[in-house]
Amino acid sequence: MQVHEPSAVFVGRHTQLSLLAADADRTRVEGARAVLVCGGAGVGKSRLLAEHLRRVPEAAVALGGCLELGAEGVPFAPFTALLRELVRSGGPAADPTGDLGRLLPELGGASGAADEGRARLFESVLTYLEGRAAPDGLTLVVEDLHWADASTRDLLVFLLRNLGPVPVHLLISVRTDDLHRTHPLRRLLPELERLPRLTRMDLAPLSRDEVADQARALRGSELDPADLDLLHERSGGNPLFVESFLSAGHDPAGAPIPDGPRDLLLAAVEPLPEPTRRVLGLVATAGTRVRHTLLAGVAHRAGITEDALDSALRPAIDARVLHTTEHGYVFRHALLAEAVRADLMPGERVRAHRRYAETLQSGVDRMPEGERAAQLAHHAHRAHDQPLALTAAWRAAERAAAVDAYPEHLALVERVLELWDQVPDAAERLGLPRDQVLVRASEVCLVAGSLRRAVGYATDGLDELGVTGFHDPDHPPEHAVRISRLRHARARALKEMGRDGALEDLADASVLLTFNHPEAPAVGATLAATLMVRGHHGQAATAARRTLNRARELGDRRSEADALITLGSLDPPGGREEGLKLLGAGIRLAREVNHVPAEIRGLINLSGQLKNLNRLEESAQASLEGMRRCRELGLARTQGGAFAYGLATTRFNQGRFAESEELLSGIRDHGVTRARALVLRMHLDLYRWRPEAVRATIEEFRRILPERESSPVEHLPVHLLLQRLALHEGRPLDAGRMARDMLARAVGDGAPASTVHGMYRSSLAWHASIADRLAEEPGEKARGLAEELHRLLAELPAGAYEQDPAGLAARAWRTPDPGRALALFEAALAGIGPTGHVVLRAEYCLEAVRAAVRADEWERAARHLADLHRLAVRYGLALFEREAGFLRVRHGLPDPDEPAAVHAGPDRAALTSGRSPKRDAPAGSPLPMGLTRRELEVLAQVAKGLSNREIGQVLFISAKTVSVHLSNLMGKLGVGNRTAAAAKGRELGLV
Repeated sequence: MQVHEPSAVFVGRHTQLSLLAADADRTRVEGARAVLVCGGAGVGKSRLLAEHLRRVPEAAVALGGCLELGAEGVPFAPFTALLRELVRSGGPAADPTGDLGRLLPELGGASGAADEGRARLFESVLTYLEGRAAPDGLTLVVEDLHWADASTRDLLVFLLRNLGPVPVHLLISVRTDDLHRTHPLRRLLPELERLPRLTRMDLAPLSRDEVADQARALRGSELDPADLDLLHERSGGNPLFVESFLSAGHDPAGAPIPDGPRDLLLAAVEPLPEPTRRVLGLVATAGTRVRHTLLAGVAHRAGITEDALDSALRPAIDARVLHTTEHGYVFRHALLAEAVRADLMPGERVRAHRRYAETLQSGVDRMPEGERAAQLAHHAHRAHDQPLALTAAWRAAERAAAVDAYPEHLALVERVLELWDQVPDAAERLGLPRDQVLVRASEVCLVAGSLRRAVGYATDGLDELGVTGFHDPDHPPEHAVRISRLRHARARALKEMGRDGALEDLADASVLLTFNHPEAPAVGATLAATLMVRGHHGQAATAARRTLNRARELGDRRSEADALITLGSLDPPGGREEGLKLLGAGIRLAREVNHVPAEIRGLINLSGQLKNLNRLEESAQASLEGMRRCRELGLARTQGGAFAYGLATTRFNQGRFAESEELLSGIRDHGVTRARALVLRMHLDLYRWRPEAVRATIEEFRRILPERESSPVEHLPVHLLLQRLALHEGRPLDAGRMARDMLARAVGDGAPASTVHGMYRSSLAWHASIADRLAEEPGEKARGLAEELHRLLAELPAGAYEQDPAGLAARAWRTPDPGRALALFEAALAGIGPTGHVVLRAEYCLEAVRAAVRADEWERAARHLADLHRLAVRYGLALFEREAGFLRVRHGLPDPDEPAAVHAGPDRAALTSGRSPKRDAPAGSPLPMGLTRRELEVLAQVAKGLSNREIGQVLFISAKTVSVHLSNLMGKLGVGNRTAAAAKGRELGLV
């Protein structure tokens, strides 16, 4: 069979491919089966079948297609084509009965019209296919059954009823949008679907994510989320239309429909009567759908009576150009409406929009007021009636706000701003100045997740009022309250972006309001939340309590909810359980008063607090609730990413890394949420030991969130990752210097204890680990840095230590007594439990091994090493597997893969002298003591067969330095050449 080379881009349809493959397998066992593959033009029926055939090359395959000639075409066209294909590919050269000669003259035999002796002909085709199918089966494809002639349909039904146990897999494609009311296949399909061995498969359009995959494959890069939304909306998920829009540099946001899809779409419209095409132009002017009552009013203004309207609509419905709905009509495809609209002359379009605006102004029976206002705004704008468009857009925006339609609210407010300069008396018509419209735009942008636009609108408003600096509270400006609103709006957006400037804006907003002003608590609530995210926890708690009291006095329940959420997100005096209660109360109140930003923030923080309490599944449920709530509010695309990130973090903590990666890949946000998702991806790559991937992601993070413009708290994880990377790449001095500088800034620069507390809990493990590693390194510089780090760690506030696993581990790292440290690490592990935070368990196991070694507790060291090894192997934590190997070799601990043995520990003198003490190893051979960490790393690479240059590239050192380390380790191992060293490394399990 000659199969057309399919497009290189094939996305989605994995379920359908699996079903086709399973159906083909059943054919070989049970006998003939058939699949009807149904869908609209361009949805990918032929591409799916081609992909299926590509995956089953061992079967004999033949393909035939119906011609677009209908009943006047060539009878049996698809069967003639596929039979000829079978004969040419090695089938019988002659037809025993001679009847196939009616279809294939080259076989000889009977001649004459194909409709003579139909019964004999059908039997001959059946017999031929039965013989051709033996013994390995046969796959037949009949494309475009909607164009089939009556004879083809009759033969197909005959074969479907009579193939029986013959292993023939019959695949039939049908374009369902061509099946108008009188199409003969409309009557035949239900009959076919009742056959026991036939399955119908309907191909749906591609999802947004699948369109993103197709666009990425065609373009070689990700589409901007807004462009992707437009592409998905305009194409309707149709793969052919997606490809057409993206080919030849078409812009999905504003390009006209490409010629290919346009001709395909209009082919169904052109044969319709002229009155029908005229009415379709009116329908298309409304968009993809229209109410009958509205269309009737517009048609009346165009001189079309109600009876004439019904008569004109009927052919369009019969041809499946339009579908009826409960209230009116909808185009079969959004692009079809667009194509019909584009076919109108400019004057026709303007007149149609004017008629819609006039009809809407006079009122439309049973049309909701919000819908009427939005449509009036649209049609007035298109009819160039700008004053009417302005006032209608503002009324529609108010209606959208009342029903939480945030994307629509934003679009309408932006329409008002777009029209403002075109209507000289805009402020009088709306009853408010432009800067207050900009405040509204900024606030709606914030809810909708468009943070940069929120900052831009607020800044534009401040510029309009001539604000150039901050104000003296004793001399308030003329428009103090209006300026305060703009400052507050911008501060909220800057806070969400993690950018500097929020605290300064909030300070100015505060001084511009009197103590009893009703908007003062809202500013205070935002100030408390901003102080918290900037790491000033003590000041945040004070501000939140003050705001809570003031909000309750003034009856401002929105600010009360916001303050409760901030207090619950901090560590209140009553502990974290009290914090959960405060969070719950704040979330409930925010939902009650419809304060969506506070509710979303509360759910995000609730998930984080539960995570900190090691209640991981409850944290996951909080994130899922947030995602559900975002879908309910229409904010899934703009706000759902924060919850996807939270859930991804929880799944990461649970060791469900594949789920975590899948969630991260779905985050399309380009702001703070995207940056935080990148931090989590860095951690995934670090623990899987992919250092180059970590570096690449750090660069992407810095592009999204430049450090000079962002909160230091947002960049803290990146600095910690760089320290950890340096440590595990064998650059302990670099890691130590970075850790020292970070601790010195937190401890020595007079930072509040609450700031140190927040930073301390997240970074203590790494800083303490760096200090311990430096203490093991030779040289005065390393020891001096280790002492300096231990001193800085000791200066951290005692309040940082708690009784949860993180607090216990913090105390363990702080104590100089290794026995006490070991007990605390073991208590932290017990607190996590066997199903808790996977990476923390590995981290504490690693530190428990190290503490046990320092305490000469060799059996406990071996036990924790075995636990660490099991965790690392089970979850693919290559970093910890690597560390476990270094510890085992360095300290002569038992191999975790070998049966447990009592281990008395190495000779401590040998450990420091470089001699090789012995232990009861399975092979009874001495283990190399005294190798430095870098020498072990070099030995591991030598064991892999790498050259000095290649080792240097892996470990980020020069080839000359590798040579020095190699000479030293060979001396300690007592081997005379590189080959023997490599063998020793493999014997020790370093590869």
